[in-house]
Amino acid sequence: LLITIKFEMTEPRCYPSATRNEKPILEVLKQFLGSTDKIKVFEVAAGTGQHTKAFSSYFTCAKWEPTELDETLLEDIKMHCKNLKNVLTPQKVDISVDLEDWSYIPQYTGKYDVGLCINMIHISPIECTIGLFRNMAKLLVYGGLLFTYGPYAVDGMISPQSNVDFHNSLKAQNPSWGLRDINYLKKVSKENGLKLEMVIDMPANNKTLVFRRLPPGGESDQHAQLLLKAGERY
Repeated sequence: LLITIKFEMTEPRCYPSATRNEKPILEVLKQFLGSTDKIKVFEVAAGTGQHTKAFSSYFTCAKWEPTELDETLLEDIKMHCKNLKNVLTPQKVDISVDLEDWSYIPQYTGKYDVGLCINMIHISPIECTIGLFRNMAKLLVYGGLLFTYGPYAVDGMISPQSNVDFHNSLKAQNPSWGLRDINYLKKVSKENGLKLEMVIDMPANNKTLVFRRLPPGGESDQHAQLLLKAGERY
């Protein structure tokens, strides 16, 4: 007699790193976005949904669309955000794949004001990074902002030693993982119609990078002239 027992999750998972960095990242977002701005946000690699919950709870007028490759995390996102009416149903997305081939159609393609990608670039194959910029060029409105967060190499150098050790540990787990150089990201973003605008130092040797989707007319388009209030202009 075969008996199948199904265990249902009673509490969503929480990653300690997400708990630690949600407040610093929120402080950066608050420099660019108003708490009552009626914006549309597309989140890539939402993980457990801790950031989705924290940020959408502050930006209460934002339409928040979380996505995640790992299907087992979709339920965590739902549970974290179950009382938030401004968060859409989380969807499975492989960001390395062109959005035309996704299993669902994003609600606001070409009209998202903000893209968000936290702690993915260094823990995924380079195809995911390339796909991130390629797809954000299609998802974001002209002048829209893409925020990425994590540890990065700068001018071919990784520092401090803790980041070097982290990079080596990632490579040991998967040779296709590892810290990406900001200059490389700047190049890939430019190839896809985005521009690296700012690099903001964060706690624990991380950085937030701010990219902007350029309009066909380039810098002169008034809709792309966004007020950049913090960090280092690139």
